[in-house]
Amino acid sequence: GTGRSRKQANFKGLFSKELKNLMYGFGDDRNPANDTVNVMEEILVEFIADVCQTAGGPQRKTRLSIEDLRRALSRLADAKKLARMEELLFMQEDIKRARA
Repeated sequence: GTGRSRKQANFKGLFSKELKNLMYGFGDDRNPANDTVNVMEEILVEFIADVCQTAGGPQRKTRLSIEDLRRALSRLADAKKLARMEELLFMQEDIKRARA
């Protein structure tokens, strides 16, 4: 609806630098077309919003925990994403331990 697109406008350009690098890393041109980056960013923001909405559950929580995200990504289709999240959380803890 219109509410979602209004919220997305606040994030316009927020991920463009990282997306350009990711797209290049996955075989796109060094400087992909801005239209392409914008579409990828729209898809990314929509995905993040959907995961957060799922994680918030019917209570529509305003603060999400790692457990909420685990539950949202525990669907079979998101198994790789859940595994990657777990890997990144482990690496984050590993880095904290190394710095301590």
